[in-house]
Amino acid sequence: MHQHSVRLLALILAVSGCAAVTLMALQSHPPEPHRHAEGQALENPMEATADSKATGRQRFVFNCRDCHGNTGLGDGDMAHAGGDVPDFTDDIWMHGSSDGEIFTVIKEGVSADMQPYASRITDDDIWHLVNYLKTLER
Repeated sequence: MHQHSVRLLALILAVSGCAAVTLMALQSHPPEPHRHAEGQALENPMEATADSKATGRQRFVFNCRDCHGNTGLGDGDMAHAGGDVPDFTDDIWMHGSSDGEIFTVIKEGVSADMQPYASRITDDDIWHLVNYLKTLER
């Protein structure tokens, strides 16, 4: 091979190697579904009344407490098995803090640890849960 051909081949291999690494990184860290404009644009149809928050707390106790803990600190029994469980009392939420983003995370899930709840609880109950979770913020 000529020196020019060797250089061209090395450049092609380097570029394709970078592309492969980038593709693998994107596949292992897909975009989070709740970060899209549709989730951010969702408006909470449930007024954050005391009744709504009480219903949300009930849903939290039955569906979320095992991982997120009694007070939302991310310190529930299942959290100790591993994983990165969000602290809902923190001022920076890992998956967005708008009502629509929180709704989307609960409904669609974000990982094997936080699976979708769309088939487990109703949309109305998810909105009540959002209202309750917002009370946990510091």
